[in-house]
Amino acid sequence: MACVFALYNQVLGWGLTYNFIVALVRKIQPAGNEIAVGFLYTAERKIFHFLEYGILTFFLYRAFRGQKGKGWAEKWAVRAGATAGGCGLLEEFSQVFIPGRHASVLDWMIDVTGVFAALGILSVYYKKRHMRAMALAAKQNKPSFMRALFLKRPFDIALSSLGILLSSPLWLFFGLLIRLQDRGPVFYAQERVGKNGRIFKALKFRSMIRDAEKGQGPVQAVEDDPRITKIGRILRATAMDELPQLLNIFKGDMSFVGPRALRPNEKEVHGDKENEAIEEIPGYKERHAVRPGLTGLTQVYLPGETPRRKKFRYDLLYIRRRSFWLDLKLMALSFWITFRGKWESRGEKV
Repeated sequence: MACVFALYNQVLGWGLTYNFIVALVRKIQPAGNEIAVGFLYTAERKIFHFLEYGILTFFLYRAFRGQKGKGWAEKWAVRAGATAGGCGLLEEFSQVFIPGRHASVLDWMIDVTGVFAALGILSVYYKKRHMRAMALAAKQNKPSFMRALFLKRPFDIALSSLGILLSSPLWLFFGLLIRLQDRGPVFYAQERVGKNGRIFKALKFRSMIRDAEKGQGPVQAVEDDPRITKIGRILRATAMDELPQLLNIFKGDMSFVGPRALRPNEKEVHGDKENEAIEEIPGYKERHAVRPGLTGLTQVYLPGETPRRKKFRYDLLYIRRRSFWLDLKLMALSFWITFRGKWESRGEKV
């Protein structure tokens, strides 16, 4: 394509096009000056290049995508845009060797705006088609685990960055209290199950005694759990023990809102102290269709000791109904619960 551009400019584009525009301007406006001729000539050239780069980007995107899927994919768009933009750069470079021509970075930037226009149109088209498919699935009462939340990840990155910066004094304060309490480690890294079952390390302020799970494995905390320290009770009541998970949100392991991140091989403790593997509870696998959250529908509306079966039903309800506005509502309620210190309440939190 770069060679075609250079050939067009040299053989067809320059003299013929320029003379045609001069004749047109003189016929319409006899008093027309060279500025008007130059403006029209430049506009004709740039519009032509704009369209050519846009068409090139479209075909490149389709070629890179191949049979790998029908939806919008950023990685294919980046490849197509980079290839088309590189083609434009090669075209500008080739002009250096054509007598009477010169290369220009500004010309290249104007030309490749067609690349961004084409990618923007493709993005809007595929996302609208996706939304139509989701609306059709909703009308047919089919649960959808792929509702478009295009603002969710950028929002998580921006808010987690701000949260880490603003909460840094609290990290020092709570870290000092935990250290002075029993000289043990400040942080506690736990393995958690993330999106699509991927295991990641969740970072928390330590709220239990050292070696709290020695001999029994991962077990959910219960009311008046003797393993929880004095500082730990304050941290858990205000959810400050999970403040370091802002790093997990920033990395992409978690989101601000979603199902709670569970531990692999965790046990459900019944009233008679009988243990049950949570993997065997209905809804366990389905809830991993999205990133786990620092807060969520289950965390806000259900007490901590609610049976897992009911919690998982709330998680699946959130996945079906989730939206950006629901996330904002749950985050606002979470701040209110933290302010009141009700996260460990066995009754209603809101």
